Amino acid sequence: RYLPLLQHRSEENKMMKLVILAGGLPSSINEESQGVPKPMVDIGGKPLLWHIMKYFAQYGIHDFIICAGYKSDLIKQYFMNYYIYRSDITVNLAENKVTIHNNKTEPWDVTVLDTGLTATTAARVWQVKEYVGTKPFLITYGDCLSDISVRHLLQAHSESGHILTVAVARPTGRNTVLQIGKSGEIENNALQPGTSAGAWVNACTMVTDNRIFHYVHQEQETFEKDVLNELAENHEATAYFHSGFWCPVETVRDRNFVTQLWDSGAAPWKIWKD
Repeated sequence: RYLPLLQHRSEENKMMKLVILAGGLPSSINEESQGVPKPMVDIGGKPLLWHIMKYFAQYGIHDFIICAGYKSDLIKQYFMNYYIYRSDITVNLAENKVTIHNNKTEPWDVTVLDTGLTATTAARVWQVKEYVGTKPFLITYGDCLSDISVRHLLQAHSESGHILTVAVARPTGRNTVLQIGKSGEIENNALQPGTSAGAWVNACTMVTDNRIFHYVHQEQETFEKDVLNELAENHEATAYFHSGFWCPVETVRDRNFVTQLWDSGAAPWKIWKD
């Protein structure tokens, strides 16, 4: 069930960055009286955001750029204190001294950008321009879990030559259907939500490079609509078809579903050994 990790940890992947769109308003899928950012909702004792990052790390991706918004300080605090959360500690109160035992951490570089409370997804992507460098980079959403093969997605992107490759999957019932041509090029993203036979939707994971910034502007409504449609019109967007698991965690029902998968040891995104 577990992937041979070294197979995916190429030197190129070690240099690749993952941009995580983790802004937006307080989560409505948590019972806490005070809302938390949706990516920080608890799934099996760890934030949803951690599950996403841990999955991509299995493909050798250890450099993360988190585009935060609502209560970005909570995300910053989590990673600033990550080694404490993950380790056993002894606190000497008299000397104000903390000793770390069995330090369990990750070989990750994590950049948290406060991209604004009301910024659109296009505006958040625009703000990573100075951080991603010149190599291809991945974009995903901070409220979506999947078992998309990152290795195959990157391979498909390299072979296509397009500016953007979007992983697409079957709709869950509340997604905007993509119009995809026979060649795999995305034609537009303007259709209404639906579940018609043969329909495909954005599965929350994309790969691109810095050419994308010729199409991304601060004033655009969304990345998914404005940017993707313009790329499609210029024949610069293609689809990678994913037939496996993916789940946007948008409701209490979604959270309970993925939590049950995790607790039962059947989470499709858990491709690592403890």
